[in-house]
Amino acid sequence: MMISNLPNDLESEILSRVPTKSLANLQTTCKRWYALFRDPNFIKKNFGKAASKLMLLSNFGVHSVSVDHHGIHNNVDPSIEFSGKLTSLKDSKDLKISKIFHCDGLILCSDKEYTRLVVWNPCTGQTRRIKPRTRYRHGDYYALGYVNSKSSGRSFKILRSCSYENDQEQWVAEFEIYEFSSDSWRVLDYFTRDYGVFSGGMSLKGNTYWVAGDKQTGLFMLYFDFTTESFGRFPLPFQSNNPEDTAALSVVKEEKLSVLHQNILDFSNVMQICVTNKIDESIEFSWSNFVLTVDYDRFNLESVVNVTSFLLDEENKVAVCSDVDMDDGYMTRVYVVGEDIYKEVYKDTTGASYSNWPLLLNYVPSVVHINKNTPTRQKKRKCREIS
Repeated sequence: MMISNLPNDLESEILSRVPTKSLANLQTTCKRWYALFRDPNFIKKNFGKAASKLMLLSNFGVHSVSVDHHGIHNNVDPSIEFSGKLTSLKDSKDLKISKIFHCDGLILCSDKEYTRLVVWNPCTGQTRRIKPRTRYRHGDYYALGYVNSKSSGRSFKILRSCSYENDQEQWVAEFEIYEFSSDSWRVLDYFTRDYGVFSGGMSLKGNTYWVAGDKQTGLFMLYFDFTTESFGRFPLPFQSNNPEDTAALSVVKEEKLSVLHQNILDFSNVMQICVTNKIDESIEFSWSNFVLTVDYDRFNLESVVNVTSFLLDEENKVAVCSDVDMDDGYMTRVYVVGEDIYKEVYKDTTGASYSNWPLLLNYVPSVVHINKNTPTRQKKRKCREIS
């Protein structure tokens, strides 16, 4: 029996099991498949069928890499392989990428000069350039998330936040939402931003999480719920009122969050990583005991290690970390570390920039479609903070 003669539901079930990258190459085979690969239920079912890939942002370029560390406990040195610089981004000519943000197969890229914002699906090659409501600012931060809908699947949104000093020498916080479906920005009503953000944002189940802090409560977990368009807070597994502490977030198997903490101001070389339970759309979670504790002093390193990003292998109790070697021209380095193991697998030799800290993240391929821009009117909506 030819696949074209199969019942539609059986055909859909078979194709949903095909690795995502292969589907991207098959989408123009026929009109029926072209439509199927844009069906929200099919995309959700297929998501994650292909193995996740590592992305490394370094020296204003994005690279596809793989790190083999599975033999490290058996005295097999880990290794790193570069698949090449990611160049399928159509808007990438002379584009120096300073920040990337991953959400369910889509990458949000902002450039070094804060003049371009591009959404990109590396699996399909689709891109969409996002124009600002008024103008870009140097202090812009962006997060990509979505709202689940039974009828239309995932409706993607972008959160923009910015703090700046106005003409009256007052600090102003701005928040805006961009909706893909309407190709428009909405201003979220002003509210006081009395905290600082100390980590890059991480997306999980459509919402975004950061490590933030204020003088009264110290560091905490801040999140933005794209469905209710509101902020909320959760306690961290450690207590700190030190704004100089290092804190980073990472996603574990698209199910859990992990947080890394270092007390840099006290010149401590101890790093701790803790993991949540599985998180669903209810945004309720608890912290486990610390999964990994590493004292870098036992490895006789020349300076205090200041981790910028990491990926945790919870089962093998090792982490792949990136940072900059401040004693060697701010060169990006990548290494694998455990309680009694430290192995460097990569150091950039082309020169680095103080303003471009490296970022490691897991990219999960998806055939999610980026709709073409369709202009519409802008609206305003209030943004509230959950206590």
